[in-house]
Amino acid sequence: MSVSLLAALLFSAVLQAQPNQITVENAYVRGLPPSQRNTAAFFSVQNHRDQDIQIVAGVSDAAEDLEIHGHQHRNGMMSMQREDSITVPAGGEFVFAPGAYHLMLINLTRPLADGDRVQFTLKTDGGEIIAIDAPVVSVLKSAPSKSTSSSNMSSTEHTGMH
Repeated sequence: MSVSLLAALLFSAVLQAQPNQITVENAYVRGLPPSQRNTAAFFSVQNHRDQDIQIVAGVSDAAEDLEIHGHQHRNGMMSMQREDSITVPAGGEFVFAPGAYHLMLINLTRPLADGDRVQFTLKTDGGEIIAIDAPVVSVLKSAPSKSTSSSNMSSTEHTGMH
């Protein structure tokens, strides 16, 4: 095994073991027909800290606005409700999934085709930025089952993306 490969493996293990890390896994953006002006992103956020964190929507060059939405049942109907933030519990996870909480990309700035990549950010209540790079997956395909993108962030900086 080469020294550089060994060093990379050790660095990766250190990143995974950091207690102040926030990670994002299985991120993807739903690809819709080009005439659609809005779409949604889905992913999971893991909080490896010993305190809850609040997450708010950030920015993306692919859309004019990002909003966190949840689904609520009212009078037998399901509707979307904008949320200012979500809480990721200490040592826990928060999942953005179809039919549940999701990140809306509103007023797309360009058509998003299957296989394109979209970069967007989330922000914590502590002012930390989580950068995410996610593939666009056509609504006609199944959602990714493996980690197709991820983001790691320590308490002070973004430490990597896959």
